[in-house]
Amino acid sequence: MKTRRGILTLSFLFFGTFFCAVFFVRAATSVPDGTHITKKIEWKKENSPYLVMGQIHVDSGGELAIEPGTVVKMEYQFGKINIFGKLTAVGTEKDKIIFTSIRDDDSDGQDSNSDGKTTAPAQGDWQDLNLSGSKEIKVKYAKITYGGGGDADDAIVINSNDNVSVTRSEIKNNRYAGIKIVNSLPKIEENVITRNYSGIYFADSSRILSLKNNSIFENMNYGASVLNSNGYLTGKIDARDNWWGDASGPKHPSNPDGKGNQVSGNILFDPWLGKNVNDGPDPAIIIPGIMGSWEKDGAWQIDPIFHTYDNLRSAFLAADYKDGENYFEFPYEWRNSNVLNAKLLRNKIRNIKRDTGRPKVDIVAHSMGGLLAREYIESDYYEDDVDQLITIGTPHLGAPKTYIKWEAGEFFSDIFETAGKYFFKHEAKENGYDSIFHYLRGRPMASVRELLPVYDYLWDDNGTDYDLRAGYPANYPRNEFLENLNDAEKVKLLKNVEFTKIIGNPIGQRTTISGYNVIDANMGELWEHGYPHGFEIPVIGDQGLRKSEGDRTVPLFSAESIYIPSSKNIYLKSNHNDLPTDAQKEILEILTGKRPVKKIDEWKIDDILIGLVFSPVDIQIESPSGEKIGKNFETGGTYDEIEGAFYTGFETNSEFITIPNPENGDYKIVTQGTGEGGSYGIEIAKIEENSDDPDNAKESSVMIEGNTQPGEQQEAEVEVVDDQILYNPDRTPPVISISSPAKMDYTNDKILDISYTVEDSESGVESESWQVEKDGQRLVWPGKSVDLSLEHLGEYIFTVSAEDK
Repeated sequence: MKTRRGILTLSFLFFGTFFCAVFFVRAATSVPDGTHITKKIEWKKENSPYLVMGQIHVDSGGELAIEPGTVVKMEYQFGKINIFGKLTAVGTEKDKIIFTSIRDDDSDGQDSNSDGKTTAPAQGDWQDLNLSGSKEIKVKYAKITYGGGGDADDAIVINSNDNVSVTRSEIKNNRYAGIKIVNSLPKIEENVITRNYSGIYFADSSRILSLKNNSIFENMNYGASVLNSNGYLTGKIDARDNWWGDASGPKHPSNPDGKGNQVSGNILFDPWLGKNVNDGPDPAIIIPGIMGSWEKDGAWQIDPIFHTYDNLRSAFLAADYKDGENYFEFPYEWRNSNVLNAKLLRNKIRNIKRDTGRPKVDIVAHSMGGLLAREYIESDYYEDDVDQLITIGTPHLGAPKTYIKWEAGEFFSDIFETAGKYFFKHEAKENGYDSIFHYLRGRPMASVRELLPVYDYLWDDNGTDYDLRAGYPANYPRNEFLENLNDAEKVKLLKNVEFTKIIGNPIGQRTTISGYNVIDANMGELWEHGYPHGFEIPVIGDQGLRKSEGDRTVPLFSAESIYIPSSKNIYLKSNHNDLPTDAQKEILEILTGKRPVKKIDEWKIDDILIGLVFSPVDIQIESPSGEKIGKNFETGGTYDEIEGAFYTGFETNSEFITIPNPENGDYKIVTQGTGEGGSYGIEIAKIEENSDDPDNAKESSVMIEGNTQPGEQQEAEVEVVDDQILYNPDRTPPVISISSPAKMDYTNDKILDISYTVEDSESGVESESWQVEKDGQRLVWPGKSVDLSLEHLGEYIFTVSAEDK
């Protein structure tokens, strides 16, 4: 019986240990008590966790460099690192460096003290990081937690060292002070210091410590205090522009109504971040979608081409928002990944918080801009500073319309897609690519891939029927960005904001591409995952397109995204690019509690004129009314005389001009040679929305080509006639030769013969005429032989005119 019981127990323990070793336990690196680091060493993420088994020392001649993502665990009660030399503990937003208790199993998923769940980490489990001496010490993107034990009481001690910076780190759940500063002036900025017994102590100094843009809140005793062990206060903390946990500011005798973390001693804290939080709505940021931002002279602007957001902006300003005070826009390089742009959004929000003194912002994001905003809110560097998120026509599950771009560099034919085709083709050529496809893949243009759907949307066309190709991502172009964004654990973070989805859905109209009937095209690198059957012959069949309800760009299924939690959904009978205008009343009612009475609808772009520059020239366009847009060749500046027109500026690789709703008539195109000169091209395109068939815009274009020298100016002229561009490349006028009459004096006894020739070697002669004037009056000479005896004395002017074709 005992033997059987012993065998059973031994087998169970062996299996349990084996299971943990294979699936859970990662090799740790032990750092023994009494270790002295006397030269440069590195602690690497792959070797962590590092188990500090007592007190260790970085001597004055030593240097410790800790790699991002490394976890350092301190032995219970005795763990301590004394830094008298150099320390570089610089993590990243994604891979923070963690200093924690050996009992902390959650920081890296490792049971480093092999006790299962018997013990849990607590404040004071280990001693401190003692940052003393005089050498450079950098702590950035770190997390310091459960310290302050033993005789130290404080998690970070900075003693007699001005060469210390602690930035963008989290100091949390420590036994006494999160940071104790003795006779030092370290850089303490943009940290989160919370749930310690006290946040920051500044002791034994007659100098002024500066704290900037930190979030100091929910510390049990003081958020920050100045004290002196000798019984008198000589130091001072300049703690202006920090967040104390409440809009009323920190609790202090001089701020009796403050509900934030208490502060004590000689401390300057006014103004604080969030001081005016109840003075009107939160600052609002408008985030456009893909192709909704363009760069002009090095600065980004929000859609200056189709003016998609101008009506919404006017509605905000009419609702008492003020530009630069509580209304902001976030144009961005939409060709890059949303992951990169989300970090820039974080910086934008930081600046707004700093400038406005408000702890949170509201975000209104159209189309892909909603994915960008979600990437920030769901990130591990999110700073809990978004109050409300409103997405407008956002493809939370992707948009099948993107498939043809990524697969083959193709575009659809509505006015927006057609314009996009010209812009992408222009950029591809100017950046050295032979096709849009190679440009998208070679740059690469990450944003296009990040809009691909993350569900099944391809049907195999079998000739007589269709079978859904199941099992995304197999046999589909993959979108790992959206997969990650829609991870079930990550989308839970959206519950921390008030989230509204505004969805365009002209009910009952199957206008939105939701999938494709595809065949194996064998087109090499193009259409890798299937060619939409009949795509290039739109007059026959459905081009392989499957359509459902939606806003003509985003399917209803993707915009609703029922598995991504939101506070509420609002449905409007609007198309994708009309949504920012049509939703303005709903947006402002959500943000301000007041619904505007009037809808602002000043901008509507039905057609557009585009001028694309293929180097080496700069461009200027003069409208039929004489207004100019483009480079001013006389001053070296720019013209901006046509309302709503956009010019990129001439210091760019992709120079172009757009003119919305252009008037009919003749447009003068002036170029000036740049660089070393050579052959150039100017493509002028007119795109007009087709009210009878919105999916197929009217399109007309011409190419102006020539050769130029540096500084040489050349002119051409195109005519806009409704939906047509007309261009005559023949810029050489007809050659007129007059053989009679010659310029001379004649007597009145002569018969004068009229003889001339008109020639044009390029396009031929359209018309010719002649006339005679005397004393400013036109004479009637019916034939080409004139009896001068019948004419009066005086000067006669003979003119021949001709026009080519």
